[in-house]
Amino acid sequence: MNALRTLPILNRPSRPSSPAPPSTTTTTAPGTTAAYPTDSVSSLDKPRSRSLSRQITDKVAQLNLANGATNGTVYPSQPLGTKKASPPSSRPNTPRVAAIGVPPHDGAAGPQGGYMDVLGLRLNEAVNRACAGVDAKSKKPFRKGQGWSVGEAVVKELPYPPSDAYLIRAVLRTAVRSLSIYTTRLESLLLPALTDPAFVNPLNLLSTPIAHPLNPSQYFALSVAHASWETCEVLEQTLETAKWPKFVQEALRPIMDKFDLIVGKVIQPLINGLKRDLLASLGRTDGTSPAGGKPLGLPTIPAPALSVPVAKEHSNQPHSRLTKETSGSGSARSLPIPTCLQHFASRVDGARKVLEIIAAPCADDGEGWITGIVVAVVWKAMCLVSEKDVYGFLVRPPSPTSVSKALGTVAKDSTPTVVASASLGGVTAKLTTILPSRAASRPPSPSRSVRYDPMTHVLMSLEGLMKRLVGNMVQTPDAIQSSAPEHIAREALHEALEALASFRIVSQAMHGRNGSSRLLVACRRLRDDEDLPEEDELDDALEDMPAVTLFTILLRSANLALASTIADPEKAAFAQRRIRTPAELWTNPAEYDRQVLAGFGAAEDQARRVALVLKPEVERILASLKDLTAISGVEGEKLRLGAADGYHWTRALGTAIEARTGVQTRRNIEMSLQDVARGVELWDGCCRRNAEGQGEALVLDTLEDSVTWGF
Repeated sequence: MNALRTLPILNRPSRPSSPAPPSTTTTTAPGTTAAYPTDSVSSLDKPRSRSLSRQITDKVAQLNLANGATNGTVYPSQPLGTKKASPPSSRPNTPRVAAIGVPPHDGAAGPQGGYMDVLGLRLNEAVNRACAGVDAKSKKPFRKGQGWSVGEAVVKELPYPPSDAYLIRAVLRTAVRSLSIYTTRLESLLLPALTDPAFVNPLNLLSTPIAHPLNPSQYFALSVAHASWETCEVLEQTLETAKWPKFVQEALRPIMDKFDLIVGKVIQPLINGLKRDLLASLGRTDGTSPAGGKPLGLPTIPAPALSVPVAKEHSNQPHSRLTKETSGSGSARSLPIPTCLQHFASRVDGARKVLEIIAAPCADDGEGWITGIVVAVVWKAMCLVSEKDVYGFLVRPPSPTSVSKALGTVAKDSTPTVVASASLGGVTAKLTTILPSRAASRPPSPSRSVRYDPMTHVLMSLEGLMKRLVGNMVQTPDAIQSSAPEHIAREALHEALEALASFRIVSQAMHGRNGSSRLLVACRRLRDDEDLPEEDELDDALEDMPAVTLFTILLRSANLALASTIADPEKAAFAQRRIRTPAELWTNPAEYDRQVLAGFGAAEDQARRVALVLKPEVERILASLKDLTAISGVEGEKLRLGAADGYHWTRALGTAIEARTGVQTRRNIEMSLQDVARGVELWDGCCRRNAEGQGEALVLDTLEDSVTWGF
């Protein structure tokens, strides 16, 4: 019985994965072989009537023949664990027959199949841990950092480049299979959120500070996108080291494209919705608060430094405060929010909160999303101020007749009649003895309101709002890393904010003392590449400002001045003495908006074409101004006064065109120096009434070659 107990047929291993030999071939005589089928086949071929003892005898004979035919080399199969030892009196265990086709194990030949299985189990476990607890029905999102854990698990299992290429390929195939399972689960979780109607709802930008600007569907989809981005970012950073063979990137690129697709399905709709909301709010000029009230959720933020003096005025009306200014005593004061910007201003805090949720966790990619929104908003605001004049800054000034009537009415009402009441005399005397004297009280507070021209006021508010929207969210471009491709967004955002600041500086100079002559001299310095330390800020602004925007504001200022040279602005002569805008000279206004006003890049590319369109208009206006010299009398003096101002603006436009694009105008405008000097003298006299007489030198400097009134 002990001998039978040791037979392999009665003591078969319990592991089901051990292969059974399909056939056994032995040698019975020189040149003669005998084949023995496997157990299953022999049991089917033999008659069922044979007894169990006969079958055992045949199996023993087969084993003895097989042991006699072997050459002493046995290939063991996979380890089967600990086997129960035989009694001491029994014979040695019969070795098991190896499966046909299993080569001998050699560590250098390649990894075992068991190692790849264990590796796949580890990666799948990392995927399961990342997705644990995520539920699309209950909108339970991914936890922060789960995407990083999946990516780091994959990178950790990749052998380092000095390893065998075949080993790297084998591990890479296993990792790609696990990542494919991961992307499939992400897509299955994302599909219910994207098909939910609540996902396309507008963002809640007017929410309270404790409320969330995203609804549950949007926030759940965003968590899936963040998990996908985190895993893709780990793989991207690994490939950027350039230590891995090329086939590693080729194998991972398709799965990384799937991650990017998942991110785009969520991020792009949210970012585009935020951009549409902010752009639409810029065009709403009716305000959001009652008269004298304060917009919702807007604190006071610092205003840009002023380089042009402003005129102060007293006002007791309540205002909505946005930006700060410097008062006469040096203390910081807030600047009232223009009514035309209150819709936009009320959404700034909510928009920043959305950007912090969506873009802040995504590093350089998030900076790109923020830049795309801010650049579009800045360009749209600049176009509304300069091109479209939605805010009504560039309206035609009133006629001299209406101004005279208005001044007469003000003079009549400036001395009101005060009737003293006799019954209040005793009360007044009694209060005088009770109340302290005025001399003992503190001095009166300075004015809390500073008056700016409307365009500069709006530009200052926009600049402060943009800084509040993206302050400290995008890093300042570094000169050392400015050429890095991932930092292009920083450069673009910096240039957009710089263009807005330049627009504000130019607007301050235009509406300051002797604005037309100052701009003309600055444009001449820009054309001739000259420096003036006192005007470095203005010169840099003229150079950094978009050329199309600069041409437009100079053109509109020239038209405002030229309108005063027409006795009756309602007549057809007014249309002859004005510079037509590029939109009017283009194929059609819609085509101009599409080709030129599409963005900063399109405007820069079309600047020379716009200059070529404006060149004949500038020459025509300068030629028409010489007709004003034939008018005499008081009416002629008034017209020449307006012509002098219009001449400066028109000439500044032509000089700016030449400085920014190289397009020159003809010098064929002839006028009498005496007539020009007389008109400018009258115009400069008006400026000196409200100034200290410093503008005369600038005017005379611009007229040193005014015999030809050319460029």
